[in-house]
Parts: sequence; C-alpha cells; structure tokens
Amino acid sequence: MNTNQPAFKKLLEAMKRLSNEVNDHEICKRLESLILTSKEDLNMLVVNSLLEKPLDFEPKEIPEPYTQYVKHFIYMVKRNEKQGVNKHVYIPDSPEPANIKKPSGERKRKIESSTVVINSGIKSKSEK
Repeated sequence: MNTNQPAFKKLLEAMKRLSNEVNDHEICKRLESLILTSKEDLNMLVVNSLLEKPLDFEPKEIPEPYTQYVKHFIYMVKRNEKQGVNKHVYIPDSPEPANIKKPSGERKRKIESSTVVINSGIKSKSEK
C-alpha cells in the first residue's frame, strides 16, 4: 500500500479489526486492491468522523467507488454491536481502537493450562 495514503490505511486497518467472517476478509482484500490503484487518498477528517461515530456517518461523504466499503464497515459495526462486541470506538488521530480488550496474561495462562474433554473420564490438567 502506498505510504502516502494514511486515511486509506486507517480505514482498512479498522475494517480488518472488525472482520470476523470470510466475507469481511474478502471485502478488505478488494478494498486493498482498489487502494493500490488509487492515486489520491481519502480526506482524513472524513475518515476520522467515520471511525469515531460510524452509526451517525453518511456514506455519501466518501467518494465512489469507496462508498460500498464504508457501508460494509458500518454494517460490521452494527453486527458486532448486536453480538455484544464493541470494537468501533476510536481515539481521534489514533489507529488503535480505544476499547478493544486484550486477554490478560492470567486468563490466557489459565486457558492454556487446562484441557476440555467432553463425555470422557479424562480429567483436565487443572483437576489433577
């Protein structure tokens, strides 16, 4: 991707973070291909507005052919909210989401140290 396109990069990274279906990943790949052929970048203020308040954003503020990707981004935000996953809040001028919770080391270790066996007499490591 062209390094002179920070707004495109920011939008694409946000979309990749929200992707949790095969279709989402394919749409991100198509957007990335389109970005590679684009000579101009999107307006950073418009992209920041989209990332900060996606549910209030009007997709027509983004020029064609990128409008469909913005609409899909908004769809992913709505879908994730319905599923109880809230990953779309961003701090202005930051590519990192403000509220993505990363698993703590303690929880991660606990998950790695136990095994789950259904309908058998084998006990997990934590039960031994």
